[in-house]
Amino acid sequence: MDMNLLKMLDPELAECLELEETRQENNLEMIASESVQPELTLALAGSAFNNKTAVGNPGKQRLKGSQYADRLEILAKERACELFGADHAIMTTYSGSVANYCAFAALLDLGDRVLSMDPSAGAHQTHGGKNNITSRMYDFRYFGLNPETLLIDYEEAERITKEFRPKLIVVGSAAYSRRIDYERLADIAHKNGAYFMTDIAHFSGLIAAGASNSPVPFADVVTASTTKTMCGPHSGFIMCKQSLADIIDKSVYPGVVASLHLQTLAAMTYALQNSQTPEFRKLMHDVVENAQYFCEALKKRGFGIVTGGTDCHMFVADLRPFGTDCEKLADVMQEVGITVNTKAIPFDNSPVPRGLRAGTTVLTQRGFGKKELDEVADIWYMLATDMENEDTKVKAKKQVLRLSGQFPLPESKA
Repeated sequence: MDMNLLKMLDPELAECLELEETRQENNLEMIASESVQPELTLALAGSAFNNKTAVGNPGKQRLKGSQYADRLEILAKERACELFGADHAIMTTYSGSVANYCAFAALLDLGDRVLSMDPSAGAHQTHGGKNNITSRMYDFRYFGLNPETLLIDYEEAERITKEFRPKLIVVGSAAYSRRIDYERLADIAHKNGAYFMTDIAHFSGLIAAGASNSPVPFADVVTASTTKTMCGPHSGFIMCKQSLADIIDKSVYPGVVASLHLQTLAAMTYALQNSQTPEFRKLMHDVVENAQYFCEALKKRGFGIVTGGTDCHMFVADLRPFGTDCEKLADVMQEVGITVNTKAIPFDNSPVPRGLRAGTTVLTQRGFGKKELDEVADIWYMLATDMENEDTKVKAKKQVLRLSGQFPLPESKA
């Protein structure tokens, strides 16, 4: 991008962009849903496909001049199916949330019964969260976690399924950090006449790299995202069994999606190819190893970890041992240059969240290893126990700037 031209034509926008680039460069990003896109992905999202409007499915476009849009979409479908071993894929949903809405609309009628993992246990709000539109459209009931282990209670899921008789069981995670037994949940669903749907938005990159288990062999429908661990653009897609291809396709178009975001689809298509490289596979395995190491580093410093650890890129740290105000701590961490988000602890009756959700994707992309993660854990501890001290915040800020300077963002681009 020609920043000098942008500064001349739109200085306010140029300043906003420059500030964000500086923030990313000088910040240790630990938001679990974030990653850094390669330069090629960013370029593709601003490519000539921005100039083309396409409406419809490959070979059946309503607008002329769509032959290369068709070719692009077919390429993306083929890559997704090959990468994940899926029967069918549709790549034109605008996000993981939209993919979920499309899948629900295909499988359900208004008012149908759905059994979902409880959002308070770590599921996504689009899985029937009380403030999400899905909870007003369908009749949701929830299964949750074993109160002693904080692992998914599969026995409860089966018991509720037999009583509730849902048309669909859906599972996915925005904060649950342990492997999900997709085969077991699929068996529960199918034995009781229900569809089984999984949302792998957080895990798509890990699954593509073989760093996490895949639901594709077991689920009727799988929704996914190309951001988060896939390190691609903000968008989503759906995979399904061949028997459901027609109703899923029609649910996306003309059901929900109109014109296609071809520029994003181009970036997605590259992300799918990049996910097949040895470098990406190593990155994802390193991300998981770093998350596991960081959890142990925090535990050694007195933090609790929900479920005791992680099997993926993210975790929820329990701040109750310190009696810390998590909202205030998250603000102080942002002030010194570490970004996380607050998260309620399962079965904790406190009116405010007492946990922090974090992940290691971006730190791993920057090249952090055990030595650096230990230093970051020290900063967490220092702030959790002494965040009111201005000298402590100054010291933490200096450490963050030194680490971010030693380990620049990949390709030195925000």
